[in-house]
Amino acid sequence: MFVGFVSAEEGLSKSTIDRVRNASVEVLIQGQLRGGGAFVRDAKGRLFILTAAHLFHTPRDTAVIATHDGKSYFASLSAYDLGHDLAVLEVDPEAEQYGSLKLAASVPGETEPVFNFGPALRRRTLVIRGHVADSRISYTDFTSSKGYLAHYFVSAINPVMTSGGVWVNQNGDIVGIQHGRLIAEKGSSGLSMVSSPKAAATLINSNAIARTPGLGGYIWEIWTADRSLLDELPRNAEGLYVNPVFKNGPLGRAGLKQFDVIVSCDGIPVRRRHQLLEILRGKPAGSSFTFEVVSPGSQGRRPVAFLTEPLEQNWK
Repeated sequence: MFVGFVSAEEGLSKSTIDRVRNASVEVLIQGQLRGGGAFVRDAKGRLFILTAAHLFHTPRDTAVIATHDGKSYFASLSAYDLGHDLAVLEVDPEAEQYGSLKLAASVPGETEPVFNFGPALRRRTLVIRGHVADSRISYTDFTSSKGYLAHYFVSAINPVMTSGGVWVNQNGDIVGIQHGRLIAEKGSSGLSMVSSPKAAATLINSNAIARTPGLGGYIWEIWTADRSLLDELPRNAEGLYVNPVFKNGPLGRAGLKQFDVIVSCDGIPVRRRHQLLEILRGKPAGSSFTFEVVSPGSQGRRPVAFLTEPLEQNWK
C-alpha cells in the first residue's frame, strides 16, 4: 500500500517492495507494539535486527519481533548507540529465511526519493514516500536519551509507530532508520529525523555499546532566546545558551547555570549547535575542552573547563 502518489520514476518495483517487506519486522516490548525494524547482517554475515534504541524502556528489556507472515521470535539488545538512537538485536537464527537488507554507502542527496517501511498507525507495514530535505548531519535534542540525536532530515509526514522502521532507496538498500518527527509550534513540521547508514554500519559491525560524548543539558542558538534574556547579555552577543542544565551532568559539574551562554570552545567561536556538537563528538567521551562563557547580567567572559561523559552510561 502506498501513501501518496508515486510516479514511475520515483517508485519502487514490486520485487523490491516484496523483498523489503519480507525483511521488515514489528518490534514488541513488554507485549506492546513499539515500532519497526529490519533484518541486517554484519561484515561476518551474522544476522541481527536493526531498529531504534528508544523503543526500549531500559537496556534490560527483551523483545519479540513479528515477521510479515505472522511468526514471532525472541530478540535481545546486543548493542546500542544513543547518539544516533540505534539498536542492534540478537535474534533466533531460524529467522534466516526472511533474508536481510544491505546498507547504502551514504546518505542520499537532497530531493532524492526515499521510502519508509514501518507499522504506521499500528497497521501492517506501509510504504511511505519522502524526499531528502537536508543530507547534512543535524543535531536535535532527544528526550529519550537526554542528549542529542545526530540525523539528517527527510521531508515526509510520518505517523506514530514508524520509529525503528527502515528508510530505503530505490534499490531497496537501507539509507537510515526512522527516529522521530520534528515538532513545530502547532503539530508536526513535516520533517522526519533519520539516522545515517554509516552510523548504523558502525554499530552493526562493532556490536558494542557506543560511548557518545554527552553535554548534560540542551543548548540553543542565542537568537531563539526570549527578549528578556537578550537584554541581560552584552550587546551583539553571539553563542549558545544553556537550558536546561541536568542535575549531576557535565555542564552542571563544570559550573554552568541555566541561560549561561557558551561563546567559544577551545578558542573556536560557536554560533550554531552543530558547531559545538561536532567539536565535542570529534573526540572520545571523557575528553576535556575549554569553554568561554558569558552569564546574564555580566559583561565579562570567563573560561570554563568542561569534560564530556558517555550518554550511554546513564541509560539504566
